[in-house]
Amino acid sequence: MIDAMRQRLVHALDLATLGDYDAAKAELEPLDDPISGRLLLFIQGLEERDQRDLRARSMLRHEVGNALSIAQSNIEGIVDGVLAPEAARLEGIRDAIVGAGRLIAERPKNSIAESPSTTISLAPLNICALIAAHAAATAGMAEAKGITIVYETCGARKLACENYYGDAMRVGQILRNVLINAVRYTPPGGTIELQCSLDGGRLHVRINDSGPGIAPEDRERVFEPGYRGPNVGSAGSGLGLAVVRQLTEELGGHVDVRSKPGSGATFWIDLPMVSLATTSD
Repeated sequence: MIDAMRQRLVHALDLATLGDYDAAKAELEPLDDPISGRLLLFIQGLEERDQRDLRARSMLRHEVGNALSIAQSNIEGIVDGVLAPEAARLEGIRDAIVGAGRLIAERPKNSIAESPSTTISLAPLNICALIAAHAAATAGMAEAKGITIVYETCGARKLACENYYGDAMRVGQILRNVLINAVRYTPPGGTIELQCSLDGGRLHVRINDSGPGIAPEDRERVFEPGYRGPNVGSAGSGLGLAVVRQLTEELGGHVDVRSKPGSGATFWIDLPMVSLATTSD
């Protein structure tokens, strides 16, 4: 009896070592003794850790891949003479490459799952220039599909815009993911409109595409990790909008989508408008 129990415990450990957690748990669950119960809890903990690690690695691969895709499409367009090396576009390329490097540098040495929260680094920046840079950088990817990105600023040029206090990389990730999502869903020849405004101490960014739209039952689901809409085809991982919601909330903001099937989708990004003048009072 003891030998049979020992064999089952060892077999469960071997299965867990191979990553077959379901079979390991199935081996232990029928057993009724303290050792098997503790071993079952240990294996469940290992499974949860591996799942967190897998999700975090997928997010990292997605974000670095997005940034490098933006940089690559623009550099190729400039080299081929299709895109002009204008200042905003070059700033967008730089921000994408620097952002990818920072994401990789933030990865923990042992397990990426050791870092449950996002690192937020606040610094002064020109929020209007940041939005313009990401609009110009994404335009390179959009033009390859014959899509036009139109960026309409509020035109106020307020001191608060020029002295915004925030995390340029995280705000850039939010913009990049929504814009790439819009490019992915907008058909060739379509238009993506980007607008920003200030109201009541909040920064509002509106990104509207001319894609197929989102069904009412899917509007909340688009922010779930891994969810992919029915019109995306083979592209997309379903992670981009989940990253947008996570980062927006960690920055103290909110993101929402409004859409009617067949009439495109409009994403509203709301962020706290903190200026250097405010923080110094």
